[in-house]
Amino acid sequence: MKKLVVAIVLVISLLSNSFVGAAYASPLETVEKAQIQIENAKKTSIKSPFLSSIIDQTVAKLFMAMLYVVPPASKVKESDEKVIKVVRATYEKLTAKQKKLVDITRLVDAENALIALKAAKEDKKIAAKVVELIDQINKESSAKQYKQAVTVALTEYNKLTDKQKALVTNSAKLTKEAADLKAAEQEAAKITPSAIGELVEGDILVNKISALIGEDYTVTLLSTPEGMVVDGKIVQPEIGQADKSGTVVLLLTRTDGTKVEHSIELTVKAKVNLDKGLSQISLFKDSTSSTNKIDFTTISNFALKNKETNKVYNVGTTPNNQKNVYQMKDLPTGSYTIELTTPDVFQVDSIQLGESYKETIYDPANNPLVITKNKTTYVKIVLKSDITLQEIKPLESLTVPFDISYDDFVVALPKQGKIVDSRGQEHTVPLKWDVRPFQFENYTKPGTRTLSSEFFDLPLEVSNSTPAQRLEMTIQVIFPEPEKSNSHISLFKDSTSSMNKMDFTNISNFSLKNKKTNKVYQVGTTPSNQKHVYQMKDIPEGSYTIHFDTLDSMSVSQIELGESYKETIYNADTNPLVITKGKTAYVKIVVSSEVTLETISRLETLTVPADITYDDFLAQLPKQTTIIDSDGEVHTVAITWDVRPFQFTSYKKPGTVSLTSQFFKLPIEVSNSTPAQRLEVGLQVIFAAPNAPDAVEEEEQ
Repeated sequence: MKKLVVAIVLVISLLSNSFVGAAYASPLETVEKAQIQIENAKKTSIKSPFLSSIIDQTVAKLFMAMLYVVPPASKVKESDEKVIKVVRATYEKLTAKQKKLVDITRLVDAENALIALKAAKEDKKIAAKVVELIDQINKESSAKQYKQAVTVALTEYNKLTDKQKALVTNSAKLTKEAADLKAAEQEAAKITPSAIGELVEGDILVNKISALIGEDYTVTLLSTPEGMVVDGKIVQPEIGQADKSGTVVLLLTRTDGTKVEHSIELTVKAKVNLDKGLSQISLFKDSTSSTNKIDFTTISNFALKNKETNKVYNVGTTPNNQKNVYQMKDLPTGSYTIELTTPDVFQVDSIQLGESYKETIYDPANNPLVITKNKTTYVKIVLKSDITLQEIKPLESLTVPFDISYDDFVVALPKQGKIVDSRGQEHTVPLKWDVRPFQFENYTKPGTRTLSSEFFDLPLEVSNSTPAQRLEMTIQVIFPEPEKSNSHISLFKDSTSSMNKMDFTNISNFSLKNKKTNKVYQVGTTPSNQKHVYQMKDIPEGSYTIHFDTLDSMSVSQIELGESYKETIYNADTNPLVITKGKTAYVKIVVSSEVTLETISRLETLTVPADITYDDFLAQLPKQTTIIDSDGEVHTVAITWDVRPFQFTSYKKPGTVSLTSQFFKLPIEVSNSTPAQRLEVGLQVIFAAPNAPDAVEEEEQ
């Protein structure tokens, strides 16, 4: 009984002191202390089942307390590894009964998190090495160094797991460089002895190789067998000498800097005494018309095969300005069959041999191609597509302004049309129009014109129908009636004052010229009560320049446009006359003379009887005076007087009165001076008293 009490006291002591000071200890110190306490609890020697159960529960509680020192999986760090290991070691020492009393999910999660953390760190380390290898890839290095760098980086990258590959930040560069290298090697693989063909004296080896690869590659010879190539040209062993063989090492460089070395074994055969000729092969579609030429690249695997030796010749060139032509040189004389591959939808319609207008139809058995010494043999290959032209879609009519310029008209014409092939598929074809300036000027405007396009080209895969259709399109061009309006032109001298109106007949050849169409409009009328006005009707909308001739001594002072008080100054370039629908365009032309007013002559005093009547007084007033111009010429001008009856009655009689005439008009050829003078004249009128003696005599009589 005493031992049992002691044991119970011990358990209570263990439980109460299990984490004394834990708040001030490190996690490792805490779990190590808990580990010691658990070991002490397990050493209790009492064998009582009841006490053993208490001890097991005590150990389990101590372990669970220890377990909570382990951080949750989301917060596990590498520094937690020792704590996790101590807890795991403690757990492994528990009895089976004690293990059943604890939940080690937190421990397992922490262990897995630690494993993942270490794995991620290792992944980063491995991925970083591959990133460094990729960074070392440099197109500016030698071809061998470049290939080695790409190959090593790619090999190491392929060893990575998917997680590790995701950490390679520059994998896109590796992918591109590997693709570039592969593309260059594939291009280099095209360069084979059979593809290069027979090499003869003077062949430029680089050119023959370049013809086999893409235009974005350049070829550099790194090494050639001694004596095989001199200054880039093949040196052929002389007749009787041995053939020359060896390894040619060349460098292919793409425009983006990708390089690859390539080696081939070439043999240059010794010269033989052969007669040779030339062949020029041209490719057409549907017919041999010059409009039906198609690029020679449309066909492939073209070759001439000697009927006697079975040797195949396929090396030739296409001139830059004759894309439908293939020229083959140095062909041994003899008879040849023609071999080629057409695209899927094409078939050979005919092959013609010989010069123009002397052609014969090729037949491999009965009429083969014959190469003759020092002569060019012409070949014309005509292809026909299984797909034919079904319909030419009509163009919609085109409406353009009647005053459209030639350049704008050419731009407005449609640049493409539609056709439909025998499969029902629609195609767009480019259109051209041959409209010359002189033709355009002769079109009736307003009016309608039908134009035909130049012959258009069918899409490569479409042949003309049988019978052939004319490969052109027509369009109806409509030049509609323009909107029209009127213009009101007034003529003045010196200023636009109503006193300075001039008969419109004082200028000549008046016209308005449309700035777009250059069409001239002259027809107009002068109202009988407005001699200074010229009215023009039905003038098409647009901008116009103003043209007329003045009298010899006259010049244009200014031309004003617009309604009164809203006038602007006319300028043919920057402010022309604009005709607008529904509005009258007003023009005021002001002319002036080089001859100007110098002097207005004074009137002599007028003496009239004091008892003169109003009507007689008006009749006595002078009707004209004279002026002198700047050339010294004397002119007579008409003058008028505005004397009303009530004014006349108010005059002092007998007595003297001063009158001023109304403004008079200067002669057409004379302008006012600068500054302007008042165009009026003064008159002294004396109303004389009747003579008294004379009156007496009259009375006596």
